[in-house]
Amino acid sequence: MLDTAIGPIIRVIDGNSFQMQVTHVGAHNQYGYNNLEIVFIAPNPNLTNQTVLSYALIGRRVKCHVRYRDAYNRLYGDVFFE
Repeated sequence: MLDTAIGPIIRVIDGNSFQMQVTHVGAHNQYGYNNLEIVFIAPNPNLTNQTVLSYALIGRRVKCHVRYRDAYNRLYGDVFFE
């Protein structure tokens, strides 16, 4: 089972990544998470025209199913709006 980090988007970095404030974590998580984490959205090969992140997303609450932490210390995973 994947780790879960939940919280609002506080900063859009680029079209595939944002910073979130981690307010809740899954009880089943195997790893710890900082109060602020940068998330890289996992590419979806089924989508040919992916939506670019918008500054209108700031403040929206998201759930991130974390696959792993990459070489830049970003969380890499699937992101869902709550």
